[in-house]
Amino acid sequence: MRQAVREGDESALERLLEWCRPLLWRYIRKRAKSEQDSEDILQEALLRVAHALPLLKPNTPLEPWLMRIASNCLHTFYQRVATTDIPFSHFETEPTPRALQQESPEPSIVTQMDTEQMARQLYAIIKKVCSETERKILLLCACDETAESIAVRLKLTVGTVRTHLMRGRAKVLAYIVQYQPALVGGTGRIRDAVRQLETHGKPSEQLTCAEEYALAHPKRNQLPLRRACLKIARFLEFPPAP
Repeated sequence: MRQAVREGDESALERLLEWCRPLLWRYIRKRAKSEQDSEDILQEALLRVAHALPLLKPNTPLEPWLMRIASNCLHTFYQRVATTDIPFSHFETEPTPRALQQESPEPSIVTQMDTEQMARQLYAIIKKVCSETERKILLLCACDETAESIAVRLKLTVGTVRTHLMRGRAKVLAYIVQYQPALVGGTGRIRDAVRQLETHGKPSEQLTCAEEYALAHPKRNQLPLRRACLKIARFLEFPPAP
């Protein structure tokens, strides 16, 4: 399977990541402060594993390598949290759909209709699914701050800000698709967005088989679902409030 991953087989990569997931989870959960922290650290570890696996030497023992990645992610996560302690009372603006699409290398999250009701719903979802750092960055975006100014405020690099911004959006969209599809017009509208991506998206933006399956069978903490949501995001829109 590792050879197939090195050759660029995406389905082999997905299978190997699923094999890695419980090993990483057991290591991280024993050491993280909370289950929510564990889930966030796990997602970061899986992303690092996915990026590094195709380049891993064939004779490298896999489990010790995974534990090193998990350990590094734990250290980085809590170091980052310690340097970004801003009280939420600082934020006076609730997030709007427009705020969620600023300063991102990924497709826009939605085509917007800003309403007070929508802002409250988005705020509740962000609080539920995002890590503390992701929440802060999304809320600062709602205050019209750029990635550069957020990086200075939170003592992060611009790249780190963009990564957390993208990850936070992916979590919010995945939650909406799984639990509140009516926020983007219902499951029919999501299927329409997939068809529009097939017609108008670049070859590199098309959904993989794993991502198509994840959209059709969404479940919690599913990386392919989050990737799929980011790909179809610009073809989704929030309907007007009744």
